[in-house]
Order: sequence, then C-alpha cells, then structure tokens
Amino acid sequence: MQTDPNWSNFMYQPDTGKIVLLDFGASREFDKKFVDGYIKVIRAAADQDLEGILKYSKELGFLTGHESKSMEEAHVSAVQILGEALASYEPFDFGAQDMTKRITEIIPIMADQRLCPPPIETYSLHRKMSGAFLLCVKLRSRVQCKELFEEIWTNYQFGDLESEV
Repeated sequence: MQTDPNWSNFMYQPDTGKIVLLDFGASREFDKKFVDGYIKVIRAAADQDLEGILKYSKELGFLTGHESKSMEEAHVSAVQILGEALASYEPFDFGAQDMTKRITEIIPIMADQRLCPPPIETYSLHRKMSGAFLLCVKLRSRVQCKELFEEIWTNYQFGDLESEV
C-alpha cells in the first residue's frame, strides 16, 4: 500500500480512467496476520458490534486486556464512530459528518489511560486513511462506503491459519 496521503503522488489518466501511482517511496507491505486481524476490527465496526470491536482490538494488540473500563469504552466508541461510514447502505456524507469532533472528545481518555501503543502498522495505515478521509471531507463527497466494504469483505481471503470468519 502506498501510505503517503499526499495527493501529488498520484496522477489521473483521463484516457484510461485510471489513477497512477507516481511515488513508491512510501509504499509498504503489511503482514497477512495483521491484515486478517485488522479487517475483523473493521467488520465489527461496520456491524456496530461493540463486543466484536473489543475482542478483535485485544487480539490485534490495540488493547492489553488490562485497561480500565473507561479506556475500553473510549476505544470501542472511537472505532464505532469511525465505523459509521460503513454501517449504512446510504451514501455517507463526508461534508456533513461530525466524526472528527466526537473522536476529539474521546482522545483525552485514550491519551491518559492507554497501556500500550497501537500496533506499529497502524501508524502508516491510519495516516493514509486519515488523508483519504480529509480529502473526502474537503470535497464534500458522498460515498457508498458500506457497499465498497462489503465487496472487499466478500472477496477477502484470510491466511492459512484462519479457521473461523
């Protein structure tokens, strides 16, 4: 994945309708085990499954399992808020969302009570995702996020060690 959200790293080719990557300097691979775990967190967020968010967040290493109740609730709330875009088949209106404000209200709890850093892979992944999110906000995009995610989920193949989806 190209992890740099700088949009000057891409070029649109109108004759083919494709976007071409110009800068591979910020490209990286993610371990299959991490991706398998991360997509489970996203699936739980899309389903607004709070217990699933907590379970898979612990398995992936976002939480140790020894956090305070308020820290667990803050983490789950943040993931749930971010999952709202994937929870409805209606186009998500990035221009009208208040997710950023609601996440900002939760950050002090997570900053104060976090017992472990998030998985290292999330730093570059979340940088890219936040860049895409902010671009959608700026463009006031309306995107059928759930439909896009459902296609990804349906076609996703878990690693060899995966026994349960």
